[in-house]
Amino acid sequence: MLRVLVKVTLMAYLVGGCAYHPRTDVDNPAVRKVAWFSYLDGNDIRERCAPGAPDRFRLVYNGQYEKQIRSYEITQASPNPGGAYFIARAMGPTNLAEVSLNDLLAPWRWNKSESQLSNAELDQFRDLLTQSGWGKGAPQGKILHSRDFYWVAAGCRNGQFHFDAWVHAQGDFPEIKFQEFLLARDKTGVAFRQPVKVLPRDRTEQGKPRERSATIFTLTVSGEGIGGLLNAF
Repeated sequence: MLRVLVKVTLMAYLVGGCAYHPRTDVDNPAVRKVAWFSYLDGNDIRERCAPGAPDRFRLVYNGQYEKQIRSYEITQASPNPGGAYFIARAMGPTNLAEVSLNDLLAPWRWNKSESQLSNAELDQFRDLLTQSGWGKGAPQGKILHSRDFYWVAAGCRNGQFHFDAWVHAQGDFPEIKFQEFLLARDKTGVAFRQPVKVLPRDRTEQGKPRERSATIFTLTVSGEGIGGLLNAF
């Protein structure tokens, strides 16, 4: 019965479209499900990125999609109070024991924390992101598989939009300098899922039909964002 209710909710959002925009509630599990690819792409940030716009960054960690996803939003504050707003979100495997009559979607909700970064912390983050290669051009053709471990970063800095991606299986993680900064300020209470080696067979469906995943997908970096969707749920 619960699965039916969730599917009905998802279909309601699908009818309305799946692009993520500023008014979209990413904290709603049904919305997140259908707008996830647009959220990763940072299309809402891209559309509002122009000279004079506040710096804004979104970094997402895919710790194998069904096992852990994490999101970090950093938005430059106005001169008063200055610094930036920091929102951390994290979610692990679905636990149906968390279902309640008051909130049927509780097992699919993020753990979330919010805090404020100082001007010095914001400058530090910008430097760490730049040291990671962000802003030098997105890695064209890079494959992002849902069962891999990867980071993506979309953001607007000084009125310019940039996108980047780092995949553990492709040897990119040594380049990442921002991870510890984010995790040190993450108060979600969800332990970071460290990357492990992913074999080719791990990216394919195995086992009996009832044991198979419903959320295997592959994305490709193209331009300053995500391009063609090869296989989605």
